[in-house]
Amino acid sequence: MKLFLKRLKDATGKLFGFSFLVGIVVILFIFSGPVFLAVKHSGAFCYIHMGDDFVKKHKFEEAINYYNRALELYPEHVKARYNLGNIYVAYEDFDKAIECYQTVLLYNPNYIKARINIGLIFSEEKTNPDLAIEEYTKAVQATPIQIKIPFIYDNTKAIKEEKAVAYYNMGLAYRDKSLMQDQGSPAAVDFMLKAADCYRQSLFLSPKNYNAQYNLALTYHLLEKYTDALGGYCKAMFIAPLNYESYYNLAILLRQKGRFIEAAEEFQNAGNLSNIEGHTFKTSFIYGVFNEVSEMAIAQHGYKSDKVIKRIDSDIEEDAEKAKKELDEAVTPDELEKVLAKRLKTHSVCKSYLEEKE
Repeated sequence: MKLFLKRLKDATGKLFGFSFLVGIVVILFIFSGPVFLAVKHSGAFCYIHMGDDFVKKHKFEEAINYYNRALELYPEHVKARYNLGNIYVAYEDFDKAIECYQTVLLYNPNYIKARINIGLIFSEEKTNPDLAIEEYTKAVQATPIQIKIPFIYDNTKAIKEEKAVAYYNMGLAYRDKSLMQDQGSPAAVDFMLKAADCYRQSLFLSPKNYNAQYNLALTYHLLEKYTDALGGYCKAMFIAPLNYESYYNLAILLRQKGRFIEAAEEFQNAGNLSNIEGHTFKTSFIYGVFNEVSEMAIAQHGYKSDKVIKRIDSDIEEDAEKAKKELDEAVTPDELEKVLAKRLKTHSVCKSYLEEKE
């Protein structure tokens, strides 16, 4: 009896060991796919990291090599493929870039940046604003997952900014379509109005977007909506006080409307800022226009010309002294912007428009 029990125990142990071994094999067989995939993805992440490092060092050929290796192991990695597309753009291989971005969108149709980049290529390199508008439209209609975890992660702002960029670029594409039409034709005006609407949508999502605000004002100007254009230039100047283009275009508008004294002031401001940026030729040109407009202001007032001259000279001297003092105290670009923004709100043609904005 004891011998029988001993043999039974041994047989049970062997059976358990065999069953355990079979169980391990079965488990490995069931999970071999995910395990192997995880190993492949780990290798891909290493290649992606190396590709990113080479991009930072501007060694794009090496980066392309490592991104391609990563994508062989992990084809669905959209960020690696998107980065690869960006490198092809840098090399001006736009067809390959489009291919990369389109593959990104096969895996993730809501990848807004890929849509925007395809649109930019169609608009700026392929001269096809219609296809560009199609891509921008899909970008603003995209519905990426929004994640907001307080103090940890929040992508909602980034999504809004990306859509703001898409609307802005769509506005530029409509502007290009307008320029392809006969000047002043109904089609040209219609495309300009669509461009203005896109800029407004961009500003709704990103109110401090200087380019959108400036181009909206410029569009109003071209549509001869002068009051809207004047207010738009003022808002653009307030967003980016150091950019001379808004001052210059505002001066052009004021000259068109016969407001020569105010136009002269803005031409002078534009010249000063252009000089700060180091644009010698542009500065010289702007100061030349400033002198012409000053003469127009004198001629406009006829017998009061002496008073006008004194007023212009007095205003220029007073502003120059005050500006010099404020600018001398402004050490950094941020401080300089604050000084200019304050002047816009206190004593300029923009005062009333900026008060309305507030």
